[in-house]
Amino acid sequence: MRRFVLWGILSAALSLAAGCSVIAKVAFGIDEIKEYREDKVQSFLAESQRRVPCNQIVATAEQQDSLIRLDCDTSMMQHRAQPVQILYFDGDSLVFYHINCYTQSGLLSYDWNNKGSFGQFPPSPTVVPDWHGHMTLEAYRRCLPGLHSESRYTVLILWSNMLRKVSTGAVKAVAANVSGREDCMVWLVNTDHWWVDYMHRQ
Repeated sequence: MRRFVLWGILSAALSLAAGCSVIAKVAFGIDEIKEYREDKVQSFLAESQRRVPCNQIVATAEQQDSLIRLDCDTSMMQHRAQPVQILYFDGDSLVFYHINCYTQSGLLSYDWNNKGSFGQFPPSPTVVPDWHGHMTLEAYRRCLPGLHSESRYTVLILWSNMLRKVSTGAVKAVAANVSGREDCMVWLVNTDHWWVDYMHRQ
């Protein structure tokens, strides 16, 4: 059963690539990662820090699995397993949630601001799952030791080298949105270990 559910999650994640054709893979920058690459993770952090002040946590496969299953039923696991996610917290409360599935603005193009969400701070919600109001920053802290914030707003960008191009787009969207603010702390959360572990189990 677990294998079936995870396959459905992966299939949904890769649906972003319009069927995973060769052209789509190039357009969206999809890379079926086979191993964790520390150099790639650190280079992404360096690139991101040139755009916005941020810290990074590399989640273990077990930690990411806990996040996927955190206070939500099986029907919502598809959302929580997406390779790229943006979450804004005001204090402990989740006030904005966006995932890679909803960035597509054309057959082979993507735009994190395709619905104008990032035109204000915090961004206006475009996805409001049933559990939206129940997710807290504290819940993420329990799954990700080391995550902390002294700022009013905390932004988490979950990303993977499997979708590095889309991940970069997420960082750019957040960087523009939080530019000039001193009440916001940004964290990158890399989930490559989970995806590598999943690929090895196929």
